[in-house]
Amino acid sequence: MTLPTFSQEIGLASLGASDDDIEKLAHCYWHSVEFGLCKEDGVKKAYGAGLLSSFGELEYACSNDTPEDETPEFLPWNPEVAARTEFPITTYQPVYFVAESLQDAKQRMRRYCEEALSRPFYAVHNSQNDTIHIDRPVRRIKGGSP
Repeated sequence: MTLPTFSQEIGLASLGASDDDIEKLAHCYWHSVEFGLCKEDGVKKAYGAGLLSSFGELEYACSNDTPEDETPEFLPWNPEVAARTEFPITTYQPVYFVAESLQDAKQRMRRYCEEALSRPFYAVHNSQNDTIHIDRPVRRIKGGSP
């Protein structure tokens, strides 16, 4: 599993989602694709693009030398919790979510999308022919509202 396929999983979940669910997905995206951590041989490793692009924050999140009063909180990757966790955009993150692996992060995200989001259909990307499959017929409504 790669980071682009994980990101794509969140994007596919947004198809047909309500505004409220889009906001939850945006929070999940922030706490994973942007600032996510996962374990490798028991050690926290960064995979989030925002984290990898900031040497200072990378050191803050992954170093064991951070002063105790400045140590961020580390929570297990749980999309349901991440979806409700606010985040600052101008300072280091006070909370980081740590997945067991990228595959674990993707599986938990998929389960969350299937069980917690109310969508009229489920979308899956077919990488063989680069298409998106929708699991039931969808009717376009002109003017936006039913």
